[in-house]
Amino acid sequence: MDWKKTLGAIAPTLATALGGPLAGAATKFLASELLGDENASTEAIEAAVTGASPEQLAKLKQLDVDFKLGMKKLDVDVFAIEAEDKSSARKNNSSSNMPSILAIGLTLVVATLLYALFYIEPPEGAREPLLIVLGMVVKEWSNSMHYWFGTTRSSSDKNKLLQ
Repeated sequence: MDWKKTLGAIAPTLATALGGPLAGAATKFLASELLGDENASTEAIEAAVTGASPEQLAKLKQLDVDFKLGMKKLDVDVFAIEAEDKSSARKNNSSSNMPSILAIGLTLVVATLLYALFYIEPPEGAREPLLIVLGMVVKEWSNSMHYWFGTTRSSSDKNKLLQ
């Protein structure tokens, strides 16, 4: 499992900040507070999160609260920044046909791979690599669909309210 998803379950504000424009600040905060070295590598933070004891997990929860309070004092809403960042990216791409072409292309690749998986007998030893490729392509296809259509209807409504 991705360590950022693990962090998201424990410390959602920090995980959100790591995935957006505040990634540098969140990384330095985590490195400083969790490891005692603000210049610690991302790999060191990953190791600390994935190998955390129950006490360290509790500390991560508290660090999330501290980070959220620190951002609030600076009048920074991490979740609003993330929503604005995504909205801005969508607006920037609205005049280009390339994202739509890529999304359609990925959809066709997924459909073709699924068809091949069920109706064409692959050569000996090719089924497992085909499944791996299918998994990677479906993941990217899913990310593309989430980008263009949002993750949920309520997410879309939230973005409209923020604007």
